Amino acid sequence: MMRAVEELVAEVEEHIGKPVVLRAIRTPEAEVRGRIVSRPGYLLLEYRDETAGYFWEHDIIRELLELVRQGERDTVLYDWDTVLRRSVEGSPEAGEQQTTK
Repeated sequence: MMRAVEELVAEVEEHIGKPVVLRAIRTPEAEVRGRIVSRPGYLLLEYRDETAGYFWEHDIIRELLELVRQGERDTVLYDWDTVLRRSVEGSPEAGEQQTTK
C-alpha cells in the first residue's frame, strides 16, 4: 500500500529541518510537472494540477519529495523525465540537465 503524502511530507520536513509547503499550479509551460523552490525558512514544492478534485498529482508530489530527499533544490521536473537545476535567481545552469529514471 502507498503511504500517504502527508506522512512523506512530515518525513522530508524532519530530514531537511524546515517546513515543506505544497502548492498546486497551472502553468503555460505544459511540459513542467513540478518545481522545487528553496525559500528562506521553508521549501516550496509546486506541482502541476490539471484537474482539480482528482489525485493524479500525488505521483508528482512523491517524485518531488524523493528528489528533495536526494538533495535536489531549485529544480524543475519535466514530463520527459528530466530535471533541470536552476540557480537561485532562476536562470538555467549550463550542463545541468540529467535524466531521473
